[in-house]
Amino acid sequence: MKYKFTLLKNIVGSIILLGLFSGSTVLAQVSMGKYNTYYSQNFDGLPNQTNGTWVSGTEYFTGWRLHRTKPDNTSLVVNTGSNNAGNLYSYGSSGSTDRALGALGSATAGEFAYGLLLQNNTGTNIMSLDVNYVGEQWRSANSTTGIHKITFWYAISSNKDGFNLWPSGDASWTQVNELTFFSPVYHTAGMALNGNAAENRRMLFHTLAVNIPAGHYIMLRWKDADEPEADHGLAIDDFSLTWRAEADSGPSIMPVELKNFKAKLISNEVELNWETASEENNDHFVVERSSDGHLFEGIGLVNGAGTSNQVTSYTFTDEHPLNGTSYYRLRQVDTDGSHTYSHTISVQKTLSKSEVQVYPTVTAHTLSIFTPASQKYNYATVVDVMGKQVLQLPLSIAKEQSINVSSLSSGTYVLVLQDAKGNRTTKRFKKV
Repeated sequence: MKYKFTLLKNIVGSIILLGLFSGSTVLAQVSMGKYNTYYSQNFDGLPNQTNGTWVSGTEYFTGWRLHRTKPDNTSLVVNTGSNNAGNLYSYGSSGSTDRALGALGSATAGEFAYGLLLQNNTGTNIMSLDVNYVGEQWRSANSTTGIHKITFWYAISSNKDGFNLWPSGDASWTQVNELTFFSPVYHTAGMALNGNAAENRRMLFHTLAVNIPAGHYIMLRWKDADEPEADHGLAIDDFSLTWRAEADSGPSIMPVELKNFKAKLISNEVELNWETASEENNDHFVVERSSDGHLFEGIGLVNGAGTSNQVTSYTFTDEHPLNGTSYYRLRQVDTDGSHTYSHTISVQKTLSKSEVQVYPTVTAHTLSIFTPASQKYNYATVVDVMGKQVLQLPLSIAKEQSINVSSLSSGTYVLVLQDAKGNRTTKRFKKV
């Protein structure tokens, strides 16, 4: 499933580095250049009909390595979510070329880790990375299985062979909790899911503050552990990365002449439109959203037109806007990595009377919970990014009520609402 953004005039395509499987131990890396500051991978080069092979310790795409705790297994199996055996999977709809990289951990298949190796070739220190990917769930294990996750890590080294991607060890790795993908579906009957459906996928974005010296390497790692119970089928897809070098880390004069930036609510989606009168070395726009107009997060990327003296029109659709007021802005990124921001606009979405609403999604003190008259939840539980329960309290019968989360440490949490029959609804929020 692809995000609904469109460039309506001529654009410069993003660079996607794809490789073929190699059984050789000589492994390559993605070059992080001074001017080519963007990389993406959509995994559509994975097999979609006939099973393939991916040997532990080798790469399938340029820079992408795999490690298994059961290295004797070399299979890469095409799966629609119907297969519940432990293995490495190319997930997607039957026969579709839209693929995702995933796995089911098990005692026989082991645990899995995927790594992307990159080298800093900018000539100076790289100080920040914008990491964006989509987590997808293609299978629910069974009704007794809770929340599972794919965790995200990174490590930096002067030696390209200085990374231990092995899933069982975390020494020298830094975990980024904001990029953990939690299974959206759990405690349901074992079944295949459509990982491309909005309810079964999540877009994750975070800016990493790093210091990668010139010539050094960084490896990004996704780890899918073998859970102590039957595993959900989880996958990663639509990965993109933008880097900024030390000399270019701050905002600069916007190299585009922005004519307008507008937003409108269409059904339950927000359509953003903007036009530029001219552009100079414009690499791309990052669309950012906020619930309070202060703390923003990236929700999508739209390629720029490079250098142009003509009017260029863009559109981006936020398929899942926030309830209440959503604030939007554009972060324009130049080809040398410098960036600046547009003005902020806002859209009001009326709260639906037929679904659970939790707001604001970024809060320092209180979460408000709106429940429809047809639904009664008895308990609210808050779970941290490690899956640990940090708060639980009973709920009243009121349609709208609040819970105090001021005692929680800053970070990302999952709010779980449960009714008397054990049915659950989850909402994610950030405590600041």
